[in-house]
Amino acid sequence: MAETEVVSWRQDDKDVSTETSRGLVKFIVCTIVFTAVYFLQAQLWRGSFRAMPHVPLNLPWNTTALRTQPAETLPRPAQASLVSRITGAATPHRPTLHFGPMAPEAAWQYRPEAMAKVRNASMKLHPSVHLMKRKLAVQDKTVRCKENVSNVHCRTDHSTSIGHYNTCAVVGNSGILLGSRCGTEVDSKDYVIRIDIPVVRGYEKDVGRRTSMTIFNLNTPKRLQKSSRLKNRTHDVYESRLRNIGGTTLVADKKARHKITSVSRKFHLPFSLYTVKGSLRRGISPLASRLAGRKMGASLTTGLVTVLMITTFCDHPYLYGFFPFQKDANNTPIPYHYYPGDFIKPIEQNAGGHHHMAREYNFIRNLHMQGVLKLQVGPCEGK
Repeated sequence: MAETEVVSWRQDDKDVSTETSRGLVKFIVCTIVFTAVYFLQAQLWRGSFRAMPHVPLNLPWNTTALRTQPAETLPRPAQASLVSRITGAATPHRPTLHFGPMAPEAAWQYRPEAMAKVRNASMKLHPSVHLMKRKLAVQDKTVRCKENVSNVHCRTDHSTSIGHYNTCAVVGNSGILLGSRCGTEVDSKDYVIRIDIPVVRGYEKDVGRRTSMTIFNLNTPKRLQKSSRLKNRTHDVYESRLRNIGGTTLVADKKARHKITSVSRKFHLPFSLYTVKGSLRRGISPLASRLAGRKMGASLTTGLVTVLMITTFCDHPYLYGFFPFQKDANNTPIPYHYYPGDFIKPIEQNAGGHHHMAREYNFIRNLHMQGVLKLQVGPCEGK
């Protein structure tokens, strides 16, 4: 008799049910684990985002937050991006400044008799009288011309002596230079003077690329020396700025001579160094007060001293970036400097409260009205 295979349908149902239950349990467990991992990653991502340095959205009008990482220490692509944000190249809604009664007269004419009067009064500031040439430890007789600079300007910017010039540009550091497009006009002058080792690279369209002379205030040489000794070299923003103007003329108080010499020796950079006979500001206040017809105050800024000195060896001075106010006529904020601060000392306007900024600005604007010099406030293109 043939054997009959007995099949239990109840057992098969039990196996199928058990297998289905196990699959459902696995699905639920996997779903719970996946959800937990997802939320954990989301929390970690949010925590790292909060830890990132915050950059204010109202750049370029608030550059204070940029002190933590100067543009010069960033990689070139990041530096270019940061510079474009500061200068407004990629920000079409950057507000247009309105200066109203704070602006100099639009109609301007040079008056040689007014210039002669100021020059006669300030001749004691002429470089041949007021300055003394010093020898630095590093000497380099080779003239290295920069790109896109004519031979005449190359010889001017790398001259070891200060001559007499027809046109001069004195470039201040005010934030009004951002987006001004004054660079071409600045570079067209015979002689270009800057104050306190500002940033030039990355801002050429607004401030120009040339430098013939740099005038230090009393604190700049101290910051130079401290920065040159920083172990973290990415924090020293001044080395790149000095290399950008190597071979040009430096003017400083005589007490700063050794600090500047040590920095020049460390970086192997040649300069023509001139120090002031006495003090940078000594005797300047009475001179400015006589010219202004009112008391100017005991402590004048390096910018005003530079303006008075330039009238002694330049026939047609042009001023850019001289605007000490941090708001325009419509209360739109203006950064005090067009470039970020450094790790040694943050940028602060009139920190000690010793300068009469508005009084000095009015003095310079009056020289503009008299036809002694040309004060540029606002964009240089489209005038």
